[in-house]
Amino acid sequence: MRPYRDILDHSADIFQEISRVFLVIMYALLTGAVKGYHLVKDKYLEYKYATDGTDLKPTERYLLTSQGRKEVSNLDNVPPGCIYIEEWRDTRGHTKMIPFYEGDLIPIVWGMSPFDMPPAKCPWVWVGDKQTETDLTRTFGKLLVPGNVIQQELVSKLVDCTDLIYIETKTFNPIKFPGDGITIEADVD
Repeated sequence: MRPYRDILDHSADIFQEISRVFLVIMYALLTGAVKGYHLVKDKYLEYKYATDGTDLKPTERYLLTSQGRKEVSNLDNVPPGCIYIEEWRDTRGHTKMIPFYEGDLIPIVWGMSPFDMPPAKCPWVWVGDKQTETDLTRTFGKLLVPGNVIQQELVSKLVDCTDLIYIETKTFNPIKFPGDGITIEADVD
């Protein structure tokens, strides 16, 4: 009897989620925008796009692999050992990059450009290779987009460095770049 109850409880959760998504979509249609959801690593990410026919998409899309850069071709998820990169350029030539990691869903619809997002809080005043004193601050500036996670895996595919550190904005202390990465937050102050 217990397994049947578990199935019913799980079905009720699924029904509630489907109902919630349906109501959000219906509301969005009535207000002139369309909203939807992507499932990425067991979490729903909401996206929104206008129905005015604008074709918003990144300037470049590619995969970073251990062999270098490869073009994206008909992939739903980021393959193992790869990082999917979206590069966005504005009219002044500035570039912003958004990384997606192994298993993440590759977007096919974009709600906004990273240039339309709130400004990012910069966690460092300097970032680079401590041994060679190579300054990577400008390179990492392209990744300053709220929500981006800069993992060691991405760093190793972008630049060749042995001892990556950053000088923290608040304390000016040199900190070894963490293995699990740094999440970029929006600057809401």
